[in-house]
Amino acid sequence: MSTQKTSLFNIRQDSDGEYEKRLFEQYKLYVELADRISQRRSLANTFFVTTNSALFAVASWLQKDVGHYLYLISAVGILVSFFWFFIIRSYKQLNSGKFKVIHEIEQQLPINMFDYEWEILGNGESFKKYWPLSHVEQKIPVVFGLLYLALVLFSLCNVSGGKCIC
Repeated sequence: MSTQKTSLFNIRQDSDGEYEKRLFEQYKLYVELADRISQRRSLANTFFVTTNSALFAVASWLQKDVGHYLYLISAVGILVSFFWFFIIRSYKQLNSGKFKVIHEIEQQLPINMFDYEWEILGNGESFKKYWPLSHVEQKIPVVFGLLYLALVLFSLCNVSGGKCIC
């Protein structure tokens, strides 16, 4: 298997003098594709927040009757939260890759807007300048998972007549 790094740029100049125009058109298309990934990410988050909210509401309602359904729904909720966490992580990795490509293309353009913006924001390393959305996003599924776990533990305490059996 070859370990040779693939180059982003195939040619530096073309024979018809349209290189810069084609480069800029590809750049615009690629930035649009990166934006679409962000839109899909937002849609996925909306789906998972809605799903988890509905599951948690049903699990909370069932908590009064303490049945196996509570545990089943909580287990499904924890599983959904687990997958949500890794989907967010996957989108983060995909966006990171796309923006590395965008930064590399910008090296061939008159100005480096995204690269400069990222530098102004402290490269995502300074909480005071910018806290990357993915850092917040990845905490939300964990919170839902912990809520399901707390609900189950609370119901176990209620089953034993106030004495926690956990």
